[in-house]
Amino acid sequence: MVCAAFIAALVLPDARAAWAQSTTDAMTQRVALERLAHACGASAQVAQVSPGPSASPSASPTPLRIPPIQPGPGQLIPPTPQPYGTPTPSPPPLPTPTPTSSASSGPVYLVRPSGSPSPIPPKGASPSPTPSVSPSPSPSPVAIPTLGPNQIAILGDEISGSSKAGAPSDYRGNVHIFDADGTIVGDLAHYDGSHVVTVTGHTYIINRNADSILYADKIVYDSQSGIATLTNGHGESNEGVEQGKIHYSGRLMTMDRAGKVHAVAGSFTTCENQRGGYHVDSKTIDVTPGDKLIARKDTVFLGLLGVFFLPVLIIPLKQPGGEPRRQPSFVPEFGYDSADGFYVRARIGFGTTDYYYGYYRIEEYTRRGQAFGYVAYIGRRDNRRVVNIDTYFFHGTAGTGNQANANISDVENFSQHLRGQFNFVYTGEYGPLVSLPPSMQIGGSIIHQGLRSSENYQFSRSFTGSQSSSDNLAFIDQRQISPTLQQGINLSYTDYASAYPGQLSSTSQTLHIQSLTHLTSRAADYTLTFDKTTSNQPFGYDTVPALEIIPHLPFENARLPIQTTFTAGYYVEPQNHFATERADMNFIVGPGLFKVFRTSDLSAGFTVDQLLYGTGDEKANITQNLALTTPLSPHIVNAITYDEQNPIGPTIVPFQLLDQLSGGSHQAQDTLRIFNGDVYSLSLSTGTAFNRQAQPVLYQFTSRPSPRSALTISGSWNPGPGNGFYQTAVQVFTPFGYETELQFAANINWKSKGQIADKTIFYRKIIGECYDILASYNQDLKAFNLNFELLAFPGRTAGVTLAPNQPLLPTSFNY
Repeated sequence: MVCAAFIAALVLPDARAAWAQSTTDAMTQRVALERLAHACGASAQVAQVSPGPSASPSASPTPLRIPPIQPGPGQLIPPTPQPYGTPTPSPPPLPTPTPTSSASSGPVYLVRPSGSPSPIPPKGASPSPTPSVSPSPSPSPVAIPTLGPNQIAILGDEISGSSKAGAPSDYRGNVHIFDADGTIVGDLAHYDGSHVVTVTGHTYIINRNADSILYADKIVYDSQSGIATLTNGHGESNEGVEQGKIHYSGRLMTMDRAGKVHAVAGSFTTCENQRGGYHVDSKTIDVTPGDKLIARKDTVFLGLLGVFFLPVLIIPLKQPGGEPRRQPSFVPEFGYDSADGFYVRARIGFGTTDYYYGYYRIEEYTRRGQAFGYVAYIGRRDNRRVVNIDTYFFHGTAGTGNQANANISDVENFSQHLRGQFNFVYTGEYGPLVSLPPSMQIGGSIIHQGLRSSENYQFSRSFTGSQSSSDNLAFIDQRQISPTLQQGINLSYTDYASAYPGQLSSTSQTLHIQSLTHLTSRAADYTLTFDKTTSNQPFGYDTVPALEIIPHLPFENARLPIQTTFTAGYYVEPQNHFATERADMNFIVGPGLFKVFRTSDLSAGFTVDQLLYGTGDEKANITQNLALTTPLSPHIVNAITYDEQNPIGPTIVPFQLLDQLSGGSHQAQDTLRIFNGDVYSLSLSTGTAFNRQAQPVLYQFTSRPSPRSALTISGSWNPGPGNGFYQTAVQVFTPFGYETELQFAANINWKSKGQIADKTIFYRKIIGECYDILASYNQDLKAFNLNFELLAFPGRTAGVTLAPNQPLLPTSFNY
């Protein structure tokens, strides 16, 4: 191990000069050597307890003089060295470059490990335990030297040439070049005396986080620009991937301080075995860690077979966060269904910046035709304007002709308080077996947002073929008059016309005025509403006006909470030519939670809604809710619920649209659950409407025989002659070999001698820890789908699903 105190002196120019001056006579030299030996004896201990890389246990060569690389333009001057025995302070962090550097915070310790570097562990793999080493005691520990701001240090076993600043020199044996973002290692190094170091012999460069490494025949490092140039380089990284790691290579590669890599005549893959998986050969590759990979003029190989060519390929290396334009795929999707026939669908990404990106949609259907789509995000660098484009053109070959869809939005910030928005939507392609007239919508708005107010001016026009059209103008004003008083106004005008086949044409003009005033106080909240609609075809009802009061009661958060609302106003039904006063008193009591029978939980609550009218009519509606949950044993729970509604008064009197009452009802439900952790769960439930009619018994059984398998059986049993069991839904999730999963869903029709119908099958196979093969078959749709997903890249599908957001595998058990 290189002596820590000696390295600290060699890194800093002033310290090296002080060292040379201190050895001018024999006595001074002897004292300096004693200090050096004392420091070397203590540095090994500090290296073990400090949060830096572990030192090599092997014996260290004699430390040599190292000429420092002088600071370039804009670099900081190295700090003055501390006296002997004073711990070296940690340097301040470097300014964050763009893109963000991969270096972690904290000091860079000048410690040279020996031997070959450890391979980069795959993302998602369990880290191997690191054996602890007990440090030997030292009477006076000395801190390990650290790299100062904007400095680099060269360490080697032997040196030849001049040690003066600005003079060339050569290093041999375990050469390490340290900077704030990584380390370059090799057998030989030549320093040109200015700012360039050339490293050869078993060379590699590893970043500070040790999650990216590049090997090469030769590395040329420029300390001023921070760029390392590698000849015949290849490397691997787990930065920005979800699982495994990415491998890439290039005839000529460059890497900057932020870890950004540019490769010429390169190749990349996420497979450990390229012959058994895939790889992409590209003319150029640009990798920005944690952001994206951009490859140009690419040939995609499956094994040794080139399958297709892409002009540009963009793969995100960060979670897209729900942004669909960030999720292209260079692997096409293959499938078949009864409406489309055989099809191939691909999404090819484009755009190399955060201000212009998206993907192209290319689709081929044997029974329908071809389609092309363009989805893009276009934004200014100052974020003043953003345009989103989503277009889709379909060329039909089965007599459907050419159809198109378009969705374009344009948002511009004119100033800090004023912005505008424009939208255009055109729909002409509705999918297979659907024929509807095209529709178009055009809309826009101008919004002024102040500190206490906002104004919104809107317009829109829409039509559907020659069947209907609509024009709309609107103005919305919101004001915060005081901390407790708010006022809002909404004015709109709509002109609508329709001429549907087989119906009389009609037109209507509607003017809508709405005002809302809200006042907050310690005693209550007050809301005054005025809502009136004027139209040549009256509809709905008007509120002219109404006052709502919500008191702040002291027992709203009590064990049995009580809330109440009072509303009084004048209401009009224009189409019925009726108007009168109306008062509404609503009381909500509960739900209250109580412990009964020592182990049971009772929840109870009720609502009373009392209505009074200016005509002298009265109405009321009372709702009651009860729930009793009783654990019969640690593995058995029974739950009983009861709901009751009691309307009182006439159904549609005095208003015909407002306060309509339905018939009274009361029902009860009983659910029995038997479970054992996540091993199995059985649920049996039935109920009654108190109408002397037997209700069906619902059942559901869920079991997880192993961590990788699950079974769900559900259905119902209907009492009565000729009823019984009709259908039982079965879902199975099971391993089907090494890294292979099979999912099966079907319905068993007991009335057709147990026929298995509505079959859906999913098959998933992981090959070489590299990619998924996903296959699905749906009997009802007569559809087959085949897709590939790369495990490493973020945003891939987590699992196969029956339908969007409906996973086949049960995700939870009741226990």
